[in-house]
Amino acid sequence: MPVQKFRTFEAARRALWLSPDDPRLLDRMRRMAQMAHSRRPVRRGVTRCRSIEEAKRDKYSSVADD
Repeated sequence: MPVQKFRTFEAARRALWLSPDDPRLLDRMRRMAQMAHSRRPVRRGVTRCRSIEEAKRDKYSSVADD
């Protein structure tokens, strides 16, 4: 997929639009529904880390049980 550059948000929004008879529309709707139904746990509050490495490990690790 090529990289597209836009000067305004309006131009980017127009580039995402698909016509109702576009065959890619159903696939895009299916992917959006999957994203909406997949639950990614979110940690609440602020976590203090001693280093950048520790912060990255903490960010990408599973959510700790409270």
